[in-house]
Amino acid sequence: MGFEVSVVVAIFFISAVIVGTFSYTTLTTSSEIASDASAEQYQMQNKRLNTGIEIEDSIADVFNETHDLTVTMKNTGSETLSFDELNVLIDGSLKEYTFSDTAVTWVPEETRNLTVSGLEGTGSHRVKIVTENGIADYGTYVV
Repeated sequence: MGFEVSVVVAIFFISAVIVGTFSYTTLTTSSEIASDASAEQYQMQNKRLNTGIEIEDSIADVFNETHDLTVTMKNTGSETLSFDELNVLIDGSLKEYTFSDTAVTWVPEETRNLTVSGLEGTGSHRVKIVTENGIADYGTYVV
């Protein structure tokens, strides 16, 4: 009976060591993932705090039934933005836009233009520009 008990205790001990090793590895990995996510969240919040845009002008060029909208805006923050990663919403609908500048980066205090073509409707319209990190500005224009 003594040898059998020793074997069972040894098996339980080895099993406990293996389970403990796997648990430690899993907890360490989870802790690293949470730490990395926290650091990334801090960086994103910092970028949002340093981002600012201002719509300076919205001009509609009318052609028969449609119009093109040219929006002039300024990067008022201290964060360099990607001009091709903006979202443009006209009256709540996401629209594609073009820009004539060759540089995609939009540095602080720089004024840039974008154009949305083929818009329809008359009267007052609302334009919203959203940056890659969620900062937005609104403007209105009349056709």
